[in-house]
Amino acid sequence: AALKHLAKMTDVYDDKKQYACSENINIDSILNFKIQEAERQNIKVALDLSVPAKMSIASFDLAIILGNLLDNAIEAVAELEKERQIKTNINYDKGRLIILVENPYQGERVKDGNRYLSTNKELSQHGLGLENVKSVLQKYDGSMDINQRSNIFSVSLLLFV
Repeated sequence: AALKHLAKMTDVYDDKKQYACSENINIDSILNFKIQEAERQNIKVALDLSVPAKMSIASFDLAIILGNLLDNAIEAVAELEKERQIKTNINYDKGRLIILVENPYQGERVKDGNRYLSTNKELSQHGLGLENVKSVLQKYDGSMDINQRSNIFSVSLLLFV
């Protein structure tokens, strides 16, 4: 609800367009905002969403997780001329929230140990997104799996909520 309010204030959120309609206002608000941002950059988002209206996960934690994952995907796909699509699956089953964000990318993703380094030119302002996601995952005994194959970057999360 807070994201919708902020977006309306800045006049970037078109509440007539609803991409996510799961009745979970926290997830729907974040997804609708980010998908609209992607579409403004001519990026398609394929969404598979199956979550209950209520889950025991803080809206702030959802914003960190979904915001960072989708921001990273949008930034990577915005550099492409073709294959401008992000695949997003969010499903809840028996106390488990499973999130997958997958996108094509160009160039090379550099790692320092287990940490991916930002490709953004403003390094002082970026590069902490996945680290922030990891800290939220710890609250929910969650795990994250990152894969790169054939220029597809994939992040899957498992949280116990």
